[in-house]
Amino acid sequence: MPKERQSALSDRESLQLLNILETRGREGWSQRWKEHMAIPEALNVSSDREEEQERVLRYLLLRVLINQQAKFEKVREISISLLGEFGDSLLFKPFDISESKLLSIFRKVAGSKGALLYKVGSLGGIKPVSLFLYRFKAYEGFIRWLDENKLSIRDFILEELKNGEPKELFNTLRGHDILSAGWVGNDPKACRMYVNWILFLLNEILGFRRVKIEKSLMIVDGHVGKVFCRTGLIDEVLYEKQRPYIIQASKMRPKIEETVSKFNFIPFYVDNGAFYLFEEGYCADLDPKCDVCPVGMYCKRYIKWTAYKMHPG
Repeated sequence: MPKERQSALSDRESLQLLNILETRGREGWSQRWKEHMAIPEALNVSSDREEEQERVLRYLLLRVLINQQAKFEKVREISISLLGEFGDSLLFKPFDISESKLLSIFRKVAGSKGALLYKVGSLGGIKPVSLFLYRFKAYEGFIRWLDENKLSIRDFILEELKNGEPKELFNTLRGHDILSAGWVGNDPKACRMYVNWILFLLNEILGFRRVKIEKSLMIVDGHVGKVFCRTGLIDEVLYEKQRPYIIQASKMRPKIEETVSKFNFIPFYVDNGAFYLFEEGYCADLDPKCDVCPVGMYCKRYIKWTAYKMHPG
């Protein structure tokens, strides 16, 4: 695996930089979380009623499954459209929804071939509509499994979190016989995202304190990994053999998580804070705005590393 050693920030610099990332991540998330989760008006995420919490958790599961390899704004639109069209049938009886009606919503939002939702040509020959259907089928099968076992997803989640370890919930969801068919990769970012959203809702919205958000997971997409590489928060970069400036973010996730844990910051908020540096136009793949970047005073600026686009240098 191609890798390169580089000078890292000092502990003092790392502490200061991670503090900025966590603060920006917490503040940004507090303002945007409903948009990120694509919460429709029909759901009350702050309700103390178990029935409403169940509806929210089921909706978010479908939303993260659809999200993989998709365009965020279209995921938001299709998730809200599906709930608006099918209501509680989507959440409790998805197996009763006809495929023709389901695909009617899909094509309305994603286009006739689904290219507005999933990028055609980058899916290894899989058609976007097929991708959508198999993920919906994984969700549908999991809901049927809950019914057959007389379980609510809320109780299922709380049981998995009884030891206070979110990683246990992640491992169970990732490896579930039915649900695993809907995830992408061996360590799916979407599953990590779902677990983090659950922790956020339990802690910050519903007031459950049994499981700490301090034990949240890191998603580490390419843009988050890019921030850790460019700043010098990590001293070894893994990159693609054929494209030597493109980092392999997922393979560096353990090292990145270890770095955040070492300084006792909240992984979920640090992850968000790093991503917002890209989203807000500072740490762009090309032509980053280092002179005005909020972490520019600490960053070592190894700007040759990028997430997805080939660096011109």
